This record gives sequence, structure tokens and C-alpha cells, in this order.
Amino acid sequence: MYLKNVKRLTAGILLSAMVVTASPNTASAEDLSNGIAVGKAVSIKADQTEKGKRLVKYAKKFVGNPYRYGGTSLTKGTDCSGFTRALYKHFGYNLPHSSTAQRHVGKKVSWKSKKAGDIICYNGHVAIYIGGGKIIHAATERTGIRIGKKANFQHVVCVRRVFK
Repeated sequence: MYLKNVKRLTAGILLSAMVVTASPNTASAEDLSNGIAVGKAVSIKADQTEKGKRLVKYAKKFVGNPYRYGGTSLTKGTDCSGFTRALYKHFGYNLPHSSTAQRHVGKKVSWKSKKAGDIICYNGHVAIYIGGGKIIHAATERTGIRIGKKANFQHVVCVRRVFK
């Protein structure tokens, strides 16, 4: 029996699987196209960095849309935690609708280790890190959903990584 790591980039998602095969050449990237590998697939997952980038790309579609306290609609109006909640819901994750509660979702990561898609938690506010020191968030009624130039525009309480 052989253990082989098989990778395939499909629709912008990196699929990776450790596959148990009868011979070293029986599992190929073609076997992953439908999420099925020859032998027994131990794990198939999209790389968390790719998931974060996909979340950021999706979030940017809503820049300019309105802020509404207590709102959860990405098009009709949302507050900061409703924004992060709706984004992650699109990718199959259920987050609480509270900036304080979102400080406890996923796993805590250091400021230095933050990646696109991570949640930046402030006192009474949350945002999505998009890379390059920037965030995207439902900011205020005046500005709505926008990209912020500085992820550390106020004291950062913690950084949370939801994608595994």
C-alpha cells in the first residue's frame, strides 16, 4: 500500500487529498476532479488561504451598499457583524450576529499570522482582513460597506480564523 498526496486546482479551489493506493501511480489529479480518488481518500479540502481569498472576492461585490444597524442583508443593509456573518454563511459557516460573540469563533491567530478572510475584532466592531494591511467592513451609516486602508485603524482585540 502506498500513501500519495494528490493536488488539483479546480475553479480556483486547491483540492488536496492523501490517498491510499495499491501502487504508487494509481491515483492522479484526474481522480480528484469529481472529489473521488482511487483507493481511500483520507482528506480532501480547499486550502484555507484560497478560501479566504474567495471570501474577500465575494465581499468586494458589496462595497458601496448601505449600513443598517441590526441588518443582515448584504444588499439592503447590514451592520458589521451582520456583514461578516452573511459572508461566512455564503461559504457554509454559521456565525453569531454579535461583534463580541465573533471574538470566539474559529481559532485565534496572531496579528503577524493574519490572512485574507480572517476576522479582525475591535471593541464593538468586526471587519474582514483583505490583505495588504486593509480591511472590508460595514463601517457607518454614512459610508456603508467599504474598504478601509488600515486594518489597525483602532485597537485590535484579536484576530480569528474561521476557515480550517
